[in-house]
Amino acid sequence: MRSLLAYSPCVILLLAAAQPRSLLAQYQKFEGRPVVNIRFEPAEQPLEGSELFEILPLKRDQPLRISVVRASVERLFATGRYRDIQVDAEPYNGGVIVKFITTNSWFIGSVSVSGKVENSPNRGQLVNAARLELGQPFNEKQLEPAVTNQRKLLESNGLFLSSVYPVLDYDSVHQHVNIRFVIDRGRRARFGPPVLLGDFKMDPERVLRATKFRRWLIHTWKPVTQLRVRQGLDGVRSLLQKENRLEARVTLESMDYDVDTNRAITTMRLVAGPRISVNVLGASVSRSTLRRLVPIFEEHAVDRDLLMEGSRNLRDYFQSQGYFDSQVEFKQQKVINDKADVDFLVNKGTRHRLVEITIQGNHYFSTDVIRERMYLQKANFLQFPHGRYSENLVKRDRENITNLYLSNGFRDVKVTSHSTDDFRGKVGDIAVTIDIEEGPQYLVNSIQVEGMNTLNKARLLPKLSSAEGQPFSEFNVAVDRDTILAEYFANGFPHATFEWSSKPAADPHRVDLLFVVNEGGQQFVRAVLITGLKVTQPALVARTLRLNPGDPLSPNAITDTQRRLYDLGVFAKVDAAIENPDGETSRKNVLYDMEEAARYSLATGVGAELARIGGCANCLGNGQTGASARVSVDMARNNLWGLGHSISLRTRASTLLQRAVLSYNWPRFRNHENLSLSFTGLAENSQDVRTFSYTRAEGSVQLTQRLSKASTVFYRYAYRRVNVDQATLAITPLLIPLLAQPVRVGIVSVGWILDRRDDPVDPHKGIYNTVDIGLAEHFFGSQINFARLLVRNATYHPITKKVVFARSTQVGDIYAFHNTGDPETAIPLPEHFFGGGASSHRGFPELQAGPRDPTTGLPLGGNFLFFNQTEVRFPLIGENIGGVLFHDAGNIYTSLNSFSLRQTQRDIQDFNYMVHAVGIGVRYRTPIGPLRVDLAYSINGPQYFGFNGTQQDLINAGVNPCATTNRCQVQQLNHFQYFFSIGQTF
Repeated sequence: MRSLLAYSPCVILLLAAAQPRSLLAQYQKFEGRPVVNIRFEPAEQPLEGSELFEILPLKRDQPLRISVVRASVERLFATGRYRDIQVDAEPYNGGVIVKFITTNSWFIGSVSVSGKVENSPNRGQLVNAARLELGQPFNEKQLEPAVTNQRKLLESNGLFLSSVYPVLDYDSVHQHVNIRFVIDRGRRARFGPPVLLGDFKMDPERVLRATKFRRWLIHTWKPVTQLRVRQGLDGVRSLLQKENRLEARVTLESMDYDVDTNRAITTMRLVAGPRISVNVLGASVSRSTLRRLVPIFEEHAVDRDLLMEGSRNLRDYFQSQGYFDSQVEFKQQKVINDKADVDFLVNKGTRHRLVEITIQGNHYFSTDVIRERMYLQKANFLQFPHGRYSENLVKRDRENITNLYLSNGFRDVKVTSHSTDDFRGKVGDIAVTIDIEEGPQYLVNSIQVEGMNTLNKARLLPKLSSAEGQPFSEFNVAVDRDTILAEYFANGFPHATFEWSSKPAADPHRVDLLFVVNEGGQQFVRAVLITGLKVTQPALVARTLRLNPGDPLSPNAITDTQRRLYDLGVFAKVDAAIENPDGETSRKNVLYDMEEAARYSLATGVGAELARIGGCANCLGNGQTGASARVSVDMARNNLWGLGHSISLRTRASTLLQRAVLSYNWPRFRNHENLSLSFTGLAENSQDVRTFSYTRAEGSVQLTQRLSKASTVFYRYAYRRVNVDQATLAITPLLIPLLAQPVRVGIVSVGWILDRRDDPVDPHKGIYNTVDIGLAEHFFGSQINFARLLVRNATYHPITKKVVFARSTQVGDIYAFHNTGDPETAIPLPEHFFGGGASSHRGFPELQAGPRDPTTGLPLGGNFLFFNQTEVRFPLIGENIGGVLFHDAGNIYTSLNSFSLRQTQRDIQDFNYMVHAVGIGVRYRTPIGPLRVDLAYSINGPQYFGFNGTQQDLINAGVNPCATTNRCQVQQLNHFQYFFSIGQTF
C-alpha cells in the first residue's frame, strides 16, 4: 500500500470541528465513534456514488479508525481521478460525519495547432513535438517542455522569429483539458555560408556545393528547412564516401540566426578520416555487390564486428554461387599517407552442384512436408543452376526440422546432416543427407484449467491446441497462452496472467498439463468521448463505434473502431486512448480524437499510351503499334454535409478519348454497413478506336452490397445514349443505317463477385468468379430489347510449392428479343462484345477478335464471347523472376448459334471458329505487382479481306474504297503478338 504522503503533501486529516487542539487530542476524541455519514465536496464527483462507496474501506455504521481513513484516502488517490484530497470530521448524534474535500485531476484531451502553419513543419509534426499523449494525466508543468520542443522544431526549420502560445480549454464534466497551441511562425530564414570545422581534406567550395544550400547557377540561398539541413549533411557524407573515406563523420554543431540579414549560419564539424580501399583478393565481385554485402559502407564505420559480418556475407554469397567450400578472411592494413586497405582474402575452392537431397529416418512427416520448410535447393535449370547450399542454410534447415518435430510432441528428436562430395563419381557434385531420429511422441494425457471463473470455459477450451490425446509441446502451450490471454484482454481483463506446469502421467510418454489463470479485475467502458469534429456529424461517428457504455473494455474493440473510423474516408488521423490508463478503477472512458481530412482534393496527370491497337489514326484492322498522349484532371469534394458522402469529377483527354465522369457516393447507405449507393454521370467522345468514333452520354445508379469478405453483389440501372459518327465509321456503307443509328439503352443489371484468392495481385491458390446479368427493355427506357450475360471463372492450383496452374474461362451472350428483324444484327454496334489482347486472348491485338467488316476488314464485335486461358507459372531465375507458359483459346462470335469449337477457318468471311495461341512470358516481382511481358504465337489466326492503308486513306477513297482503289486485298493477323503491363493476366 502506497504511503499517503506519496500522493500529495496537501492531505489534511481534521478530526475536530471547533476550537484548535492537538492532533492527538482530536484523534482521541473521535477514535472509535461510529461513522454516521460520509460526504464528498463538491457533490459532483468523477466517480459515481455507488462506485465511490464500493471502493472506500471506510463504511457507515463502522467505528472510526484513523488507519481506515488513511487507507480510504490512498484508495481514492489510486483511482487517478484526484489531484488533492482533504478530510474533515464533525460530531453528529453521538457519531461522526466524515467529509472528503476533493480536487479533481485533469487529463489530456485534444491537442491541436492553430495559426498560419504550412509544411516544414506541418501541424502533425508540431502536435507530435509537444509529446502530450491523449488520455494521460495533465499538469501545467508539462506545457513548458511542450512549447520548448515546438520552438526547437520551428527553429530547425528556419523559423527563428516564431512564437508559441498555449490556450487551455477545461472540460470539467469529463476532466479534460483540450490544448491548442497558437503558432505565429514569422518569416523563414535563408541559409548563409556554412562554417566548416575539423579536418575535411578538400576544397571548402566542394563541401558547399555538396550541401546544396545554394541554388545552382543563380547562387541564391535557399530557405531553411529541417529536410534541407539533413539532406545537406547527407550530401557532404556522400561526397566523402565517394572518395572512399568510409569513416567520415559529419555533424551539425549549431545553427545561428542573424536577425539583420535573416540568415541561418550552420556550423558543421567534418572528420574526413583516411581513404579506405576495400579489395577482394582471389575472386571477382562487382562493386555494387561488395557494397551490399560488406556493411561498413552502410554503417560508415570500420570495425572488426562489421568486417567479420562482411566475411560471412561474402562466404555465403560464394557458396550460393556453387563454391560450397569457399572461405573468406579479412586483413585490415595500417593507415599510411592517409590511405588504408581492407583486404578480403577469398579461397573459393572447387565449384560444386547440389544434385541430391536425401531425408531419412522420418516416419511421422512425409518428405514433401519437410522439404517445404527447407532452404536447400537442388540444382535446376536457370533458377538455381548450382543449387542453393551453404553451411548457414544447412544449419537453418536442421533448426526448422527440429522445431517442426518439437511442435508436434517429439521432445527427444535429433536432426543431423552430412554431405557427400563427388556424388556418384561425378567431380563437383554434392549430395546432402538429413538424418532424423524422431524418438517417441509425447501426448497430452489430461489438461486441467484453474482460475477461469468469468469466461465460458466450455467455449474456450475447444480453441486450445493442447487437448487430450494431442501432441504435447511448449510451442502449443505458448499458442494456448496467447489464445487464453487474448480472450481475456478482449473481455476487459487487462491484468490477466497465465501460468502452466506439467508432470509425467502414469502412462509412458504422456503428460498431465495444468493451466492456471489469474483473471485480475474486469474493466468496463464508462463512456466513449469524441473530440476533433468540425464538419463531420456526431451521428456518423456514433454509428461506427464498436464500444458502448457498460461494454467490457476491449483493446480489440478500440482498435476495430479506430479502423472503422479511418474506413469512413473523412479523417486524416484518428487517435484512440484509454483515459487515465493507470488508475485503479473498473470503469474507464475511451477517447477518440480525430483530425478531419481535407475536403477538397485535386489531382492532375500526364502520360501516354503505347500499344498494338486496331483503328488507330495510322493503321486499320491488322493492328499496329499506336501511341496516344493523355492528360487527366480529377477533382473531389469529400465529407459532404458531414455525412461521409463524396462527389468527384474525373476527366481524361487524349488523342483517342475525351471523357468526363461525375460521381456521387453514399457509403453505408441508410446506416447499413455493407451497403453503398452511387450515382454516376458520364460524357464520352471516343475517336478512331476500333471501328468507329462515337459520343456517349450515360447516367447510372448502383447499389453495392457486401455479403461477406469474399462476396459482393452490385445492383445497377444505367441509361445511355450512344451516337456513332458516320463520318468516321470505317465499315461498309451497307451497315451504316443499321449500326450507326443513335441508340438509347436503359438496362437493369445485377453483378456478383466472389474473390477467394490468396493474393489478388499475384494469386497462387483460390477462386475468382464474376457474373453480370443485364436486361434492356422498353419499360426501362431502352430503344431496343436485349438480355446480356457475362460470366467469368478463374481458379488457381498450386502444383508444387512454387509452380501454379492458373485457368480462366469467360463466356458472354447478348440476345435480342421482341425484334422484327434479324436478332443477330439488331444489337447496336457500341453494345457488341469486343475482345482480344493482353487480358482476354493474346493471339489478337487489343480488341481485334471476332467478325470483321467485309470491305474494310475492321472488327465489328459480336453477340457471343468465349475465351479460355491457361497458364503454368513457375520460378525462372532467382527469387524475383518467374516464367509463364500459356495457351489462349476462344473468339468473339456473331451469336450463340454461331459458336463452334472448330479449329479452321472455312473462308475469309468466316470468323466463327476457335482461335488458339501459345506463348511464353516473364514476370518480374515488384512491390506493386509482377511486371509482365508476354510473347504469343497465334496458331490459326484469321485471314480476312480488307482495306490496306491508313484511316485517312480509307476516308479519301469514298463510299466504295475497293472499287476506287487497289488497296483491298486478303490479309492476315500477325502470328506474333507482344504485351507489356503490370499484374498477372488474370
